[in-house]
Amino acid sequence: MGNYLSAECYKAVHRKYIYIFSAAMLGLVAAFMLLLRVEGMSQSGDGMLMVQRVSVSELLGILAMALSAGLYFLMIAADIVFSDQYKYNTLKNEVSYGLPRWQIYLGKLTASALTAGILCLVLMGGYIGIGCVLFPAGEDFGTNLATFAKWLLIALPLWLGGLGFFNMLQFLIKGSNAATVFYVMVVFLGSGFMDLMEVFLPALQPMADLIRTVSLNTPFILLRTQSPESVMAYAWALGMAWLTVPTIIGAISFQKKEIS
Repeated sequence: MGNYLSAECYKAVHRKYIYIFSAAMLGLVAAFMLLLRVEGMSQSGDGMLMVQRVSVSELLGILAMALSAGLYFLMIAADIVFSDQYKYNTLKNEVSYGLPRWQIYLGKLTASALTAGILCLVLMGGYIGIGCVLFPAGEDFGTNLATFAKWLLIALPLWLGGLGFFNMLQFLIKGSNAATVFYVMVVFLGSGFMDLMEVFLPALQPMADLIRTVSLNTPFILLRTQSPESVMAYAWALGMAWLTVPTIIGAISFQKKEIS
């Protein structure tokens, strides 16, 4: 298992995809930060430029509100690892080589998680680092940083749950585009779509309540009005369920799947 995981991680970090994506995202972050700083500058009466007191604490708040986007960004990491293996018949080669299928399944899931973790550290580290260079920390930086850490602890199991579900789809559906569309549709259902449908079709309320309960988006929505402590246990239980159940289903199905 260790050798297979090392090989998968080696392939992932040697793909240009991961570096192009990281560079593009950090470039957008830098552009956003620079525009924010320029917009915060105004001309004073004596002709001197005054800088608006945008702080890193406020930037952390913006980042915290965007953590739900990780449910979609994780598809990048998973795609870097899986890399259209049905299309290029490379998965068939791995099976023919005699590798246990459970090892292939869990190896790609673990490699995807490690790749996603690296991307997360690079992108968040770049965001916070650029912010610290351009803006002051702010008076409540320590408090806001601790709060952001709690939000991140809530996001982590939800991201892992989404990764477990998407990994299952990649193994079961022979087409990366179809797997991506299906995943986005399932995740999108819990992001407010059912609330809209419930307005027009009140009979959907029981289904909408069930979808909201099991949706990976729900803890992020609850954080807008509730404390992180009150959401933490629910987020971890929900995320681990989304990770465990699809992984069991996917591993069993892949064990019986004919690879052609």
